Amino acid sequence: MGASASLISRHVPVFASSEAYPASQADDGSYDTTWRSNGPAWIAFDLSHVPAAKRGKVLVVWYNATFNYDHTIVNDVAYNMPEDYTLEANPAQGGGSPPKSGWVTLVTVKGNHYHSRQHVIDLGKDNWLRLNITAIDGSDDNEDANINIDVYSADAGTEGDWIFYGDSITAGSMGTNTLDGVPLFAQLIHEKAPAYFPVQEDGGIGYLTSGDGLKHLKDWLQLFPGKYVALSYGTNDAEGCVDPQTFYNNYVGMTKIVLAARKVPVIPHIPWGRAPNIQQCGPALNAKIDALYKAFPQIIKGPDLWAFFQQHQALISDDNIHPTDEGAGQYREQWANTMLKEVYKVKS
Repeated sequence: MGASASLISRHVPVFASSEAYPASQADDGSYDTTWRSNGPAWIAFDLSHVPAAKRGKVLVVWYNATFNYDHTIVNDVAYNMPEDYTLEANPAQGGGSPPKSGWVTLVTVKGNHYHSRQHVIDLGKDNWLRLNITAIDGSDDNEDANINIDVYSADAGTEGDWIFYGDSITAGSMGTNTLDGVPLFAQLIHEKAPAYFPVQEDGGIGYLTSGDGLKHLKDWLQLFPGKYVALSYGTNDAEGCVDPQTFYNNYVGMTKIVLAARKVPVIPHIPWGRAPNIQQCGPALNAKIDALYKAFPQIIKGPDLWAFFQQHQALISDDNIHPTDEGAGQYREQWANTMLKEVYKVKS
């Protein structure tokens, strides 16, 4: 599967200009705990004890718990997301408090409305990394920074990097929070393939169809430096009984966009649901997914979520569409188990 970036920030010394929740919770290994500030603030990592060979080029990724990847697309609210920020480096000696001067800006972001972001930067011989947040995208009583942060060595590349685009089922299942005792996708992979701890983002947005994915995908991919692009649309298409050929054409368009970006599309079957339109129209859409597999052998086949939930119908909630909390955890397990076989070549 190629090179895999290695996580280098776990439990390094971390400092923040304000702490409603401790700064150490940003990199403590639990994605259910976070650093939360009091308003705009900075957080700084002392990477001086990380071997220099592992902190030249690095990948910085931060995660926030807002539900939708880009809440503005569906006119939803955000909670404690960095909106304006810089990533800064400093060569000062580590082992003490963060330096007060000498910071050099490497990345500047204005007007961010995504709940997670990745940045590849060159630290050279710098010992310190700082995320300096100057504006928050939030809502009432949620106008602080509230995030986890990972820093990976990227000198060997970013091929072990995933993003999961999709609808509300993806948004609710592929984030970094623990779901009914099931950890995030990256941890599930690491448990069975210890040499890997993938980078992952949840690109799910509620209500979106395959047509919406086609509309936005090219812009989204400009923000994603990694390799594997999961495309999990179809439930809302089935609910609307979208013409199967239109659905197929949308997926062809998305697949071509991913391939043109020199990335790898990963596409599952849409999940089974009890809703009448999903029952009536879903099978024809999944038949088009099968046709897509034949037309584009570059696609990695994702999990057969129709077969799985049809066999485990109690994992679908009373709305007849979305998985229960247990079902969302099992959805995540299906993704991990399938990718362990297809990508990481781990035998069950």
